[in-house]
Amino acid sequence: MNTTEKKKLLIFVAVAYGMAYVMSALMFIGFKKGYDLTAFVNTMMLYPACGVILGKLICKKEDEKLPMFGYITVIVTCAIMVVMSICSLFIHFEPSKNGTDFWASLSSVPLIIGSIVAYVAFWACGKEKRINAGVQRSNFGWCILWAFITVILLFGRVFLSVFATDLFAHNHDGWNMLKGVLVSPSFWIGFIFLPFNFFLSWLAFFGEEYGWRYYLQPVMQRKMGKRLAVIVLGVVWALWHLGADFMYYTTKDGPQAMVAQIITCIAFAVFFGFLYMKTENIWLLAFAHFANNNLTALFAGGGSQAIQNQSIAWSQLPIQALSFIIFILFILAPIYSNKKKEKAE
Repeated sequence: MNTTEKKKLLIFVAVAYGMAYVMSALMFIGFKKGYDLTAFVNTMMLYPACGVILGKLICKKEDEKLPMFGYITVIVTCAIMVVMSICSLFIHFEPSKNGTDFWASLSSVPLIIGSIVAYVAFWACGKEKRINAGVQRSNFGWCILWAFITVILLFGRVFLSVFATDLFAHNHDGWNMLKGVLVSPSFWIGFIFLPFNFFLSWLAFFGEEYGWRYYLQPVMQRKMGKRLAVIVLGVVWALWHLGADFMYYTTKDGPQAMVAQIITCIAFAVFFGFLYMKTENIWLLAFAHFANNNLTALFAGGGSQAIQNQSIAWSQLPIQALSFIIFILFILAPIYSNKKKEKAE
């Protein structure tokens, strides 16, 4: 790794992890007050992309062409959402009758606008700039196929989890709950609108995937080899979520949430890593990440409120690990063989 690459890595770590942990310290203020922290968690997703973008801009070669307007849109969107998150700690509004938090709703506005503007900017910037930035739409046909497969696997994971839970509990409670979700019109309406919602919020999921898959995965694979790198990446990705694990996803079962996050992130680091090596298309990864998060919320019965303040027992973790086996098995794919040469980033 040369001096420029080391500088980019330091910038990435400083922004992606530095911002996440600094904002987690501020989250603690809201946590102690019992405030909704959705605005913080949504904003957090943009930090990895901002780390990559700032590294590229600071270390930019004189003749290197980059999609400047798209990059600036990402940074400005993140900055506005950071300000809104901080404001939510000191200017408090009671939740609406349906439980929706004011600042969570307001922070979605810059995200929607940023998603639309950045999409157009990356589309219109030209092929050379897209390739230099890693936002080209390569292997489009394969990406459509893998998007469908991803959704099927996500459904399969839920069914496997329910089956395993009921098997060990010797009852049908999980299956009865799942049947209730699947016959609910609201579930299928939400499912049908997923592609439209993705267009309006893709920037958040791009924010993570641009950092983890586009940037950090190749860096780590060159150092550690393909298989070990994605496993380690899963762990460091999980540790990046620490603030959300202890103050958002659960407020009383933090250690369990952290272990659950490590299991989840390793499994998806393997599968998402496979998708990225297979297609080299960051848009597919953004969609896969979006599909997982939104289907999880739909199966849980709603939006962000459904995944907050969860109760997580240690006894649930082995079943969770078992349900993720369909993603972890992708580590055996031939593309993970270190005998294959890595493509230059």
